[in-house]
Amino acid sequence: MSKDISVTWSEGVTEQESHILLETTTQILRWLYLRHPSCLEEPPIQVRPFGNWAIPALVPDKPYWGAQWYIDASYDQELRHVIAPEFLELVRQEPWQRSEPHYDLALLDTPLTDFPVPLARLHRSHYCLGTSFPGMAAVMSVDRLRTISDDSLRELALARLVRHHLGHVFSIPPLTRTEGVLRYGLELHCTNRCVMRHAVDIEELVEMAREEYEIGWPFCPECTRSLHSVVIRYAHNWN
Repeated sequence: MSKDISVTWSEGVTEQESHILLETTTQILRWLYLRHPSCLEEPPIQVRPFGNWAIPALVPDKPYWGAQWYIDASYDQELRHVIAPEFLELVRQEPWQRSEPHYDLALLDTPLTDFPVPLARLHRSHYCLGTSFPGMAAVMSVDRLRTISDDSLRELALARLVRHHLGHVFSIPPLTRTEGVLRYGLELHCTNRCVMRHAVDIEELVEMAREEYEIGWPFCPECTRSLHSVVIRYAHNWN
C-alpha cells in the first residue's frame, strides 16, 4: 500500500525555489528506491506536486479552499508571521488528511514562527526556518533564506532545509531512538554529522549545508537505516 506526499507552495515562492523543493524531495526517494529495486516500478511513496492550488467552487467562502487559505487562517496580523503550529494543526484537521492519510510538505515565502501567539508576541525577533508534526507534515519558509546573497549558497541552504524537514515528515529520527538524539519541541533531532541536526538560524543552516555537501549523502547511518525502514514498511504494507 503506497502513501502520497503532497507538496505545496505559496504564490510568492519562485519557480526556482519550487523546483528545488520538488527535485530535492524526489532525489531522496529515488536514492532510497535504488537500494530497493522493486520500488522503482511501484514507488511506495508517491510525490504529488499541488503547488499553489485552489478549488474554485469553494473560493473564498469555505474553509480549505486552497493553499492560501492555510496561510491566511494561521497568519497573525500584528506579528506579520505565519504561526507554524496553527498552520500544521489546520493540515492535521483537513478533510483529506482524515479520509486518506498522507504526508504534507509546504514551502512559504511568508515569515514563520514556531512559537504560539502569546509567546511569539513576547519574543518578536524569534523566527523559525521550518517546523513539523513528525510523521505527518512540515512547513518551511524561504523568507530568511532570501537574505543569503550568494545564489548557489542560497540554493544549497534551501535543499538542506527541505531534506531536514522531509526527514521529520518521515519521523526521522524515530521516537524509539535513545542515543545520539536531542529533543526540540515535538521534533527529535540527530546529533551525528547528519542533515537531521537542528539549525537554529540562517548561519547554522548555511554552515551545516556546506559541511554536508562535502560528505555527499547527508543522512548518517542511523537515520539512513530509519529511512529504509519507512520505504520497506510501505513497500510491503507493514502498517
